[in-house]
Amino acid sequence: MRHLAPGRLRLLALPLLVVFAAGCGSGHYPVTGRVTYEDGAPVEAGTVIGEATVNGKAVGVQGNIEKDGTFSWGTDRAGDGAPAGQYRVIVMPVALGDSELAEGKQPAVDGKYTRYDTSGITFEVKPGKNELNITVSRPKPRTKAN
Repeated sequence: MRHLAPGRLRLLALPLLVVFAAGCGSGHYPVTGRVTYEDGAPVEAGTVIGEATVNGKAVGVQGNIEKDGTFSWGTDRAGDGAPAGQYRVIVMPVALGDSELAEGKQPAVDGKYTRYDTSGITFEVKPGKNELNITVSRPKPRTKAN
């Protein structure tokens, strides 16, 4: 069996260290953030979803909003990050059931944030850590039709 000199072993270890430091070569970068209302109160549930075209392929990412408003994006599994690129972003509140709607409850966020064409939210994921903080408005109170 042939033994490598310590200096040569270090040279071989360096490229492996670089690959592992870059997320095992996955090309995904951490994206975390917080969703709040204009008054600073957290949105307590829902999902932050992003879509982009990366290297000619459609990419979708999402992260569940926790009680404190925080979320972490994942592509293949929860929290595994997102490929670098320019994303369109929406905030989806927890869906209300028919009985909740009949009681007059409203979604947690204004409906404009639930559609890419009206949310007005974009975010660029870059190599390294990324922070996406989003401020949304509450829906306007419904008026009962006569």
